[in-house]
Amino acid sequence: MMQDQHIPPRRRVPRTKVTIPDPPPDLVSRPRLLAALDEAGEHALVFVGAPAGLGKTVLLAEWAARRRGAVAWVSADAEDDDERLFWSAVLEALCGCARIPAGNPLRSLAVPESPGTDLAFLATIADALDTVDEPVLLVLDDAQEITHPGTWRGVRALLRHQPSGLRLVVSSRLEPPLPLVRARVAGGLVEVGVDRLRFSPEEADALISAIGPGIPPHQVGLLVSRTGGWPAGLRLAAASAARQGNLADFFAGRDRAVLDYLTDEVLAPLSAVHRDLLRAISICDEVPVGLAAALTDRPDAEALLRELSEPARVVHSGGTPPRHRVPPLLRTYLRAELLRRDPDRTRSLHAAAARWFAEHDQAAAALLHSVRSGNTTRVGELSRRHAVPLFLGGEHNVLRLALAVLGERRAVASPLLALVSAALYLERGEPTSAESQLSCADAAWPAEPEAELTVLRQLVRSRLAQVDRGPAQAVRAAEQVDEHLAADTGLSGLATLHRVGVLTARRDRASARAALARVAESAGDARHHFLATQCLVTLSGLAGSDGDYREMEALARRVQARHAAHDPHRSLEGAQVSAQLAYGSLLRGEAAECVEHAKQIGRMLGDAPARAAANLGLIAETLRGAAEFELGGWHSGLRRMRRARTRLGTGRSFSAEHAAWCAVLEHRAALRLGAADQARETFHWAQPIITGSGELLLMRARTQLRLGRQGAASAVLRSLSEDGAPMLLPWSGIEASLIGVRAALAAGAPERAVRSLDDALRAAGPGDVRFPFVFAPSDVIAFLTARLGKLGAGERFACQVLARRRESRTPPMPAPLTERERNVLRLLPTQRSIDEIAQDLTVSPNTVKTHVRGIYAKLDVRSRRDAVAIALRRGLLDTEGIDLPR
Repeated sequence: MMQDQHIPPRRRVPRTKVTIPDPPPDLVSRPRLLAALDEAGEHALVFVGAPAGLGKTVLLAEWAARRRGAVAWVSADAEDDDERLFWSAVLEALCGCARIPAGNPLRSLAVPESPGTDLAFLATIADALDTVDEPVLLVLDDAQEITHPGTWRGVRALLRHQPSGLRLVVSSRLEPPLPLVRARVAGGLVEVGVDRLRFSPEEADALISAIGPGIPPHQVGLLVSRTGGWPAGLRLAAASAARQGNLADFFAGRDRAVLDYLTDEVLAPLSAVHRDLLRAISICDEVPVGLAAALTDRPDAEALLRELSEPARVVHSGGTPPRHRVPPLLRTYLRAELLRRDPDRTRSLHAAAARWFAEHDQAAAALLHSVRSGNTTRVGELSRRHAVPLFLGGEHNVLRLALAVLGERRAVASPLLALVSAALYLERGEPTSAESQLSCADAAWPAEPEAELTVLRQLVRSRLAQVDRGPAQAVRAAEQVDEHLAADTGLSGLATLHRVGVLTARRDRASARAALARVAESAGDARHHFLATQCLVTLSGLAGSDGDYREMEALARRVQARHAAHDPHRSLEGAQVSAQLAYGSLLRGEAAECVEHAKQIGRMLGDAPARAAANLGLIAETLRGAAEFELGGWHSGLRRMRRARTRLGTGRSFSAEHAAWCAVLEHRAALRLGAADQARETFHWAQPIITGSGELLLMRARTQLRLGRQGAASAVLRSLSEDGAPMLLPWSGIEASLIGVRAALAAGAPERAVRSLDDALRAAGPGDVRFPFVFAPSDVIAFLTARLGKLGAGERFACQVLARRRESRTPPMPAPLTERERNVLRLLPTQRSIDEIAQDLTVSPNTVKTHVRGIYAKLDVRSRRDAVAIALRRGLLDTEGIDLPR
């Protein structure tokens, strides 16, 4: 091929243009996406397509860095509309790749004046690539910058040659003019798009941890939801938190740096018409077909939305009929900017949206936009007409906003709205405010109330008893709910749900489950999401009481999934679900997971004053303490359980079942750590609450075994079996069998130990109850391990238990301090002398010295000061009032 003497062989290319970019210092590796790119081994084309800020370049740079010598990198820019510059860069990048041998024609090939139409030039490249031993990965990054058809014409022509030594990888915000459709159909395309590029909560957590502190871990899930997993959004959030100290401005759309980024990177490439359409529809979370035209008075609004949907993906569209959504972070900032610059237009848009939704029978959206438009008359009309179905549908935040707009005077003048307001307060755990609203409803009560109003008052009173009274009062209040009167109202399902409490109190669980299943199904058909969720929560609790812990967790996760996209807010329902998940995690032997769920309970409850909220909080503390104990926080975990129990008190505001597992968990931990006094205290607390239960016998057997009385322990276990004392906790029988294993081993009765182990495995396997095994004493684990290969049906479960125990890596439990040693330890920080301590404890100084030596040995220290410091660190001493000895 002849080269014009006036045209240089190639254009000069900046080195940075053909160099793989360095990864950011806070890189979060994404193995799942790297694996997807590795699938390109036999594919001719890879397309990484997504809008700005989704990490396309970072991903490809990490992938390319792992394959150095096989990658030719070109960072595209607007100058690549010059074909000669583009092909010069391509050749320069290829020549920098180790897979192109020294004598390959690519290293000396000149670039003609019109390379995209020079078939000889393109054929030479294809032939040269065909000769390489292994394919070269040619990465074309930021390909949306290339707009000249001639440049793309040459790339398409090269792909048509299908050189065996080339794999083309294109990264672009827009779909490039390449034969992608044909490649998809032929199976010759690997795609990594928006949905795959979004950060998962785990990846987001890793990114935020790498960037630096400032965002609490419990806010990561909300942040992922608000940003849609957009990597740039997560980085902007971290920067905002660093500047402001929190995420308030970021979430409210007030952070100027975020607005500038969105304006420059997302909005600037769009036309003025597109930008105005986005501002208008930003007032809505979702935009059904027809609404955009109503908001903008543009008949072509749907066509414009389709343009924004593909390929730019500034708007996401899906469903049948389609619904359009602006990405959540962009929507927040567009909405905030619209309100700041043009509040009158904002109100007009909300009013138009309210009319449209009302005309299309979408009451929640109509009410919400009426609230935001400031039309209180319309808010009142819609609230009175739709309050009950909206409450059942779970639109509680919308109702709270509406009632706040109406104000106290207007809301309480309507007994219906006062009752709905009371019901909303109860779901937040605020009984005093609910009782006030009940009083207002009574004061405005009509002479001839409609059936729905009467039933609603009964239901509110029943819920009040559930939330802030004892179990017996809750049953009596549920008995007052008139199911026959409710039958012809929209509240029939909720009435049945409340009456289920009467069935469970009568131990008629089968009827209760059947009734709940019927209500849940009908509620789902009617889109009464709150009612359906309440049924699932109750079914989950029943499953846990029956020992079907797999079902309990499955149902609880279904409820949790319903809330995943919503902001966390105070909710008894949410706290109850988190408690069920924490309980399930602990029973599966996942102690760390249990701790996280238990923390979530506290966040859900906030400072809710209701008795049910207090009980849930204390139950959460017990679960967290038990989990922390098994993770190695023995003393702090045990102290946490004791605090929770003492705050629960001895009243009957909680169920016997809850008392049983609080007692069993604390008693177990106390004995294992040698805290005999606390074990006795726990037993005496539980005795009047769970009298006659098998759990009391279990604790007695455990105590006898701890005292070395194997025969007495076995005798208690026999009476437990023969007398048929009812177990309040289905898994207590597993614990009893394992105590039997230990007693039999200590008594030298291996056959009895085998029977007890088989019983425990048989009972634990179906419900996946690993906790008693995973955290069992070493003698039980040694016996279980020795029995491997002889366990029959229990073999698989035993292997899972042992694997989980290895994964947990719980540190060995220290030798427990005796009660006397603990008493001496408590006095060490006081700086009393040995003689003074002896006088306080009414023992001899030599006895105190013996105890001090025992303390030093068990804590592995040599001084009084070190003993106090270690004891504080391990949680053996309270921190208040401690003055370290000098």
